[in-house]
Amino acid sequence: MALEHTRLMHSQPIDWKQYHSYRVFDEFLERFVLQRKSYVTKHPKTLDFAKALLDIEKRFVVNGDESEASYEEKIANQFGDASELTKIVFANIEYLWAMPIENLNPDTKRSYGRRWFPDDNLLVSGDRYFFGYPNIIADPGPWYLRNKYWELVALLRILSIVTADPGIHDLSTLKQKIASICYSAIYDKIDVNQPFYVPRFCGVHCALMHLADPEQYESIISSSHRKQICEVFGHLIENPSVDTEELLKQIRLKLYDSFGVEDVNNRKYRWFFYSDDLKPFWIDKKSKRQQVVSSATLDVRNEEDAFELEGDKEEFSGFRIHRSSKLVKATKVRDNYTCRACNFHFENLIVHVHHLDPISESKLPKITKIGDLITLCPNCHYLAHYWLRKDFQRFKKLEPLLEKLRSK
Repeated sequence: MALEHTRLMHSQPIDWKQYHSYRVFDEFLERFVLQRKSYVTKHPKTLDFAKALLDIEKRFVVNGDESEASYEEKIANQFGDASELTKIVFANIEYLWAMPIENLNPDTKRSYGRRWFPDDNLLVSGDRYFFGYPNIIADPGPWYLRNKYWELVALLRILSIVTADPGIHDLSTLKQKIASICYSAIYDKIDVNQPFYVPRFCGVHCALMHLADPEQYESIISSSHRKQICEVFGHLIENPSVDTEELLKQIRLKLYDSFGVEDVNNRKYRWFFYSDDLKPFWIDKKSKRQQVVSSATLDVRNEEDAFELEGDKEEFSGFRIHRSSKLVKATKVRDNYTCRACNFHFENLIVHVHHLDPISESKLPKITKIGDLITLCPNCHYLAHYWLRKDFQRFKKLEPLLEKLRSK
């Protein structure tokens, strides 16, 4: 795990525990893992994790049901004659999987425990335990639900590791350990000989990393979402980290002041990358071509911001790059408000000014001259940035760029 982390920044610190998921996560770890007591049921007994996990591994993993039966049918067959201890531990694991997500309603979340303990006096109740928006951490999408078997195996693996660790005595250490296990599960190779080996990506690892340290890890459950964000916006970062989680922070700091609208429940801070104006740039941009096009579109958007000093940097929670409105005006006048590539002209309107050497790529502030700028119509401007993403060194030169644009 990266030793140096970029931390989230906010005008006022968020009390994460005002949202049930974070409070419940801490309570769950304190009671279930540290005290060895059930959190989702009212059984007072101390839990023998070693015994329960051995039984669950045998029933759920070693003798796993690979038939076409439904999940509920499989569970009924595998755990129907299980001991109360086994059912209590499994009910708590299933609760942790369901608790923080949005695409299961509170009644469904509670129904998992009632499967084993239909007596309402034995199961916790109320919206402090079973809840929806805004107290969830994310909507993880359908994969999280379809992948439920492996998600639960991943949780059982984490539980088996932390309950066998003699060095864990407090909540802080426990959360650090969980974040570390989850990080390694996503980005490192896991020993296939470990109990509860998981051979595929599980969203619950992302969910638990975020719950364990919400200031460090984004509430992004999807692996493809992480990848798409980094591919589309990574070029904006001067020294991009090779660590995906760190790169997400760098991108967030770079874009935070330019996107998103603050509203109730700290939506921008909690789910910045899903802001209405930012999400369209990266969502569903799965192919390299889609990512290049979206990246170029963002470049054009940034270039249209006009300021007096070219490339000067102003400190806030990242860096905003200044551009000169006077140079923009002078360039358009010089080029008679006409696209240098396709000769488009309309009443001195609807043209952009393009930087041959994009200042978003510059490491230091610089003085821009009018010779560094050309007037392009919106279509050619977007294409210019598209080709820049394809071959930066070639197409930051005027003649090769114009030749390419005129050939299309």
